[in-house]
Amino acid sequence: MQILSSPHIFSNLVLSFTSIFIFSRYFRTQPFISKWLWGIFLFFIALVALTDLLVYAGVESFENLHEIIIAGEMTLGAFCLVSASWCLIMRYQPGTYFFASTIGLGLLLMYCITWFGVEYVGLIIKSLAILITLLISCVGLASRQKSALWVIFSMMLLALSTKSGKLPIPMDPVDINHYMMVLAVICVGRAARDQYKILF
Repeated sequence: MQILSSPHIFSNLVLSFTSIFIFSRYFRTQPFISKWLWGIFLFFIALVALTDLLVYAGVESFENLHEIIIAGEMTLGAFCLVSASWCLIMRYQPGTYFFASTIGLGLLLMYCITWFGVEYVGLIIKSLAILITLLISCVGLASRQKSALWVIFSMMLLALSTKSGKLPIPMDPVDINHYMMVLAVICVGRAARDQYKILF
C-alpha cells in the first residue's frame, strides 16, 4: 500500500489514531468541561496529523488548511492543554467562564497568527504553554500526585519533539517528531488514568 510505503504518512496515521484512541479510552470519565479541553488539545493533534498525511499524499488543496490547523494547535490547543492540566492536577472543577476564557483567548491568538502571517509567534506560545504546564506539574509532584509525573513526561517529550532534527537518532526528523508526540499523548492518557493515585 502507498500509505505503508511512506514513513511520513504512516507516522501521521499512527499519531492521529493514537490521539483519538487515547481520548476515547481515558477521558470519558473526566468532568464535562475538562473533557472538552483535553478533547480540543488532542483533536488538534489528530487533525494536524491527518491534514499533514493528505499533504504528503499529494493533496495540494489541503496545504492552506494545514497551516491554519497548525496555528490552531499552537494557540488554541496549547491554551486548552494548560487549562486542562490545571484542572487535572489541581483537581479544579472548571466552570463556563473558565472554558469560555480559554477558548476565546486561544481563538483570538489563532486568528492573529493566521491573519498577520506570524507563525513563529505560535511556536513561542506553544513553548510557553509547555513550560507553564511543567510548572503546574511540579506543584502536583510536590503533593506526590502520580498524574503530575505523567504530565511531566508528556511535556518533556513534546519539548523534545520540537528539537527532533538535532537528536542523534537514525530516522527522519519528521517521523521522530511524530513518534515522540505519540508517546506524549500516551503519557497524557496515563495522567488522566492515574488522577487520584499517589506516588510512593
